[in-house]
Amino acid sequence: MSKLETKTMAIMGLMLIIGLAIGYPIGRFTAPTQIVEKPVEVEVPVYPLKGEILIGLIGASTAGMEWEEPTVQIAIEDVNAYVKSLGLPIEFKAIIECAEGSAVKALEKLQSLHSQGVHFIVGMRWSSHCKACLEYANEHKIIMVSDGSTSPLLSISGDYLFRLVCDDTFQGKAIARMLVDYGIKAVAVLQRADTWGDGLYEAFKQRFEELGGVIVEHIRYDPEKTEFSAEVKAINDAIEQAIATYGADKVAVEYIGFDEAVIIQTQAADYPTLMSVPWFGSDGHVRSQRLLEEAGDLAVKTRHFCTYMGITVSDVYREFEAKFIPRVGYVPGTYACLLYDSIWIIAKSIIEAATTDPEVVKEVLPEVAKRHFGVSGWCALNEAGDRAGGNYNIWAVMSVQEIEQYGLERAGIGEEYDWAIVGVYNYLTDSVEWFIPLPLPPAGG
Repeated sequence: MSKLETKTMAIMGLMLIIGLAIGYPIGRFTAPTQIVEKPVEVEVPVYPLKGEILIGLIGASTAGMEWEEPTVQIAIEDVNAYVKSLGLPIEFKAIIECAEGSAVKALEKLQSLHSQGVHFIVGMRWSSHCKACLEYANEHKIIMVSDGSTSPLLSISGDYLFRLVCDDTFQGKAIARMLVDYGIKAVAVLQRADTWGDGLYEAFKQRFEELGGVIVEHIRYDPEKTEFSAEVKAINDAIEQAIATYGADKVAVEYIGFDEAVIIQTQAADYPTLMSVPWFGSDGHVRSQRLLEEAGDLAVKTRHFCTYMGITVSDVYREFEAKFIPRVGYVPGTYACLLYDSIWIIAKSIIEAATTDPEVVKEVLPEVAKRHFGVSGWCALNEAGDRAGGNYNIWAVMSVQEIEQYGLERAGIGEEYDWAIVGVYNYLTDSVEWFIPLPLPPAGG
C-alpha cells in the first residue's frame, strides 16, 4: 500500500470516529421518543341511594286483602328485578296494613307506618280514608298514591295525594248516560253517606238532570248500618209512585254504596216492585263476590248495572294477569291493575330522583306517571294529581248461561252467576256501546 493510500485510509477512519462522536448526541435528540401512557382516572358517579326503601300498603277493608296483598307482592318482585337489572344498590320492601273499613283506623295505620320511616303509601282505596289521612300526609310530607279514591272533593292541586283512577266527575257522567241510554227516565237513589258517596251523587245528579232525568227519591244512609228495612221500604214506595207516573220500563234504582248491597238486595226480596225494575250502581260494589255468593239469585233479577273504569288490555297487562290468576284465582280487576301501577310509579320516581326525599319525589312523580305505560294503560295525571281521563266498562250480574249466550267477558268469580261486561262508556264521545239487547231480558229469558 502506498503512503497516499495509507494517509487516505487514516483520514477516513478519523472522519468516521468524529462522525460517530457527533452523530450520537444528534441521534439521541432527533430519534422518535417512546411515550408511555398513564391510565386516565375517570371519576364514576356513585348512586346516592342504597339499602331498603319502604313502601306501605293501607288496604281499605279485609274483604279486599285477598287481592291487594298478592298484587303488592307481585309488584315489589317485578320492581326489584328491574332494580337489579340496573345494578342499583337498593331494594324495595312493602309493609302491609289494613284499615278494616274504618277511616279512623286508616289514619292510625298511616301514623304507625310513618313512625317506622315510611314516606310512600299505596292502597288508600276509599275516599273517606284519603280524606281522614290527607292533613297528616300533607303535614309530614307522606306521598299517598290511591288506586280507588274517586271523590271530586279530593281533587286538590299541590297536595301529597295522587290518584291513578279518574275522579267521579267522569263516573257521574258515565252513570247518567248509561241510565238514559238504557231508557230510564226516573230513579230512586240510595246512597252511602260519606265523602265518596256525596261526591259521586252530586256528579251523577248534575249530569242526569241535564239529560232530562228525574230523581224521585234520594236517601243517604249511615255507612256503619247493618239493617236497611226502613230505607228499602222508602225506596220501594218511591218506585211505585214513579212507575205510576212514568211507566215501569222508565224507572230504576240507583245504588251508590259498597258491599252493603248484599243486605239491601236481600231485604228488597220482600218487595215485588223493587225486584221488577233494574238496579244500577257504580264502582263501589261492582264485581262483588259477596253479592254473588249470598244473593246471586236475587241480583241476577235486578242485574246491578255498574260502571267501572276500564283498562288497556296490552301485553303488559297480560303479563301481570298471568302472575295474578295463579295467586288469586280470577282475572285482576281495575283496582288491582292500578295498585300494581302505583308501586311502579313510586319506585320509578324514587329511582329517577335518586332520593327518598318526599318533596323531591313529589315534583318528579307527575312526569314519571305521564311517561308510564302500565298494566292499566297510560297513567298521565291532571293538575290535581288525578288520572286525566278514561272510559268505563259496564258490568252486570248474569247467569253463566247468559254470558256464554251473548259471548261476553266475565269476571270469573262466580259459578252459577257471575259479573260480565255488557257495554262500554266512551268519555270522549259521551256514548255507550252495548253488547246486549236493550232492555236485557229477565234472567233465563
